[in-house]
Amino acid sequence: MRNLDAGASLQFGCVDELVIARDASSISPLSTPVPNRPEVSSETPKRIIHLIKHCRYGNGNVHVAVDLACVQADAGYEVTVVSAGGTFEPLLSEHNVRHVKLEHDQTRPISLINASWKLVRQVQKTKPDILHAHMMSSALVGYVASKLTGVPLITTVHNSFDRHSRIMRLGQRVVAVSRAEREYLLRRGYRSDRVDLVMNAPVGSPRESFMKDDFQPAISTPCITTVCGLHRRKRVCDLIAACATLFVDLPQWKLYIAGEGPDLETLKEQARGSGIEANVIFLGFVRDPMPLLRRSDIFALASESEPFGLSVAEARAAGCAIVATNVGGIPEVLDYGRAGRLVSPGEPEELASELRVLMTNQAVRMRMQRSALSGSEGFHVRRLIGDYELVYKRAHNQAC
Repeated sequence: MRNLDAGASLQFGCVDELVIARDASSISPLSTPVPNRPEVSSETPKRIIHLIKHCRYGNGNVHVAVDLACVQADAGYEVTVVSAGGTFEPLLSEHNVRHVKLEHDQTRPISLINASWKLVRQVQKTKPDILHAHMMSSALVGYVASKLTGVPLITTVHNSFDRHSRIMRLGQRVVAVSRAEREYLLRRGYRSDRVDLVMNAPVGSPRESFMKDDFQPAISTPCITTVCGLHRRKRVCDLIAACATLFVDLPQWKLYIAGEGPDLETLKEQARGSGIEANVIFLGFVRDPMPLLRRSDIFALASESEPFGLSVAEARAAGCAIVATNVGGIPEVLDYGRAGRLVSPGEPEELASELRVLMTNQAVRMRMQRSALSGSEGFHVRRLIGDYELVYKRAHNQAC
């Protein structure tokens, strides 16, 4: 689709600092470049149990946890994933990650009680250094096991917008996935000395080869693409409203919507009612969105809240020109506007205005594509190894 060169390098300082470095000599000692194969030091907590409700694809929390488990195992950690099972079990096995099946449903107290005791026995058997919970029900059973065995519990908060997310404060250390998210958690009463920052890193995910689909949806260019769940928080309705005004003058453009969710029929009706049904294509769930993004000219995300924005980071790595809302962690993912245009949430006219600039000016669009790609290696999944190593060490030292 495009021939873009990565220029300046965006490096993320592990846990504490965001570092933008154009020269290798200026990189903070804490920053982690994309490594070939990180080594585990003798002082590193090496045995990790990741706790997730299930390991099926289509859930961002699961994707982050599975990525982390796989790259940690590749780096020499002894890793177990405890979940109710799902699509990614073969992938975990490929990376020598042990999977232990454990149902734990927070809506069923008996399930949580049974799961807690089973997890305690698992911990006593495998003697991990760290328990790492990525979902709320997982944090509950992990907390019980941590208290009864003395193994430190880490929680990563992926969905702070959920009213039940306060459960995640049960961790001895709590991980926020963006600087904005950390500030939000502190405003909600989380202790500042217990909240660490580890920005997500979906680029180069081991899921890519596993989820590779021989069938790729046929798309025509020029086009705008969004990849997200179809529910209210993602505000896909605003994107369709913006395109309804744009496609009147620019009928050659298409909008591709990759995702599933409860708002699907409502959004289809909105497209029909706006007279742009032929230009708005609903692709459903796309197993591997990276080929789709690489063929897209523009990526747009209109969310009203977004702790991080995994699809925005993926769109950067794909070299899309990006327009996204100025909420949560998105400004950080877009380097505060350097790597993409930021708009106010819930403002379709503003969204349309920024999209129009990119749609009608090829030079600007190509410049934004290059800006998005430049530095996207900072979102490489292997950065998570060093970032979480620091968190694990803090928790381990805290427990000693």
